[in-house]
Amino acid sequence: MKVNYKLILLSIFIAVSSCKKEDQNQQLVIPYVNVDQYVLLNLPTNLGLNSVGGWTYLTAGSRGIVIYHRTFDEYVAFDRHCTWQTEQTCGQVSVDTTTNVFLNCACCTSRFSLIDGSAINGPATRGLLQYRAQLSSPLTLHVYN
Repeated sequence: MKVNYKLILLSIFIAVSSCKKEDQNQQLVIPYVNVDQYVLLNLPTNLGLNSVGGWTYLTAGSRGIVIYHRTFDEYVAFDRHCTWQTEQTCGQVSVDTTTNVFLNCACCTSRFSLIDGSAINGPATRGLLQYRAQLSSPLTLHVYN
């Protein structure tokens, strides 16, 4: 059986080049900002974090940070900078207060999960930038990158 290597290579090239590429309008770079914040959980502004499902905003990161109390002893923190067209200054996500489990971008209407930061509805396809969040004492949460 005679194998035509040129035909095989051409087929592979066509298959690879026809794969959908990332939309050129989507910038995937969120500016790096050093984050090293300690959040006191007993302050009135942070009392929402004392119960599972609670959240608060933190003035840090690129466009702010949202902290979510995911499980009994687990917190997550995401940058509020929308991952769609990151150069747009209006691209900042906010908690959907009717559900308390989604983050919405008023600029592009993308929706993200507050539980894991993943993109749910687009145009954004990339999840939010996540920071580390750990209890450093019973009443202090350390948020950092």
